[in-house]
Amino acid sequence: MNSGWITLGWVTVIGVPLMVLTAVILWPERITKDHSAEAIRRRIEDENELPPT
Repeated sequence: MNSGWITLGWVTVIGVPLMVLTAVILWPERITKDHSAEAIRRRIEDENELPPT
């Protein structure tokens, strides 16, 4: 029975940090409004509409 607890301990010690690391790497990053494709396109169009100086 003692060997089972040791195995469970090692699985926890190795598995939990590995799962956290995987989640951090694979979790998608939120895109703010200013960095979305729509906002960038709008800024480019606004710059094109400005009269040349």
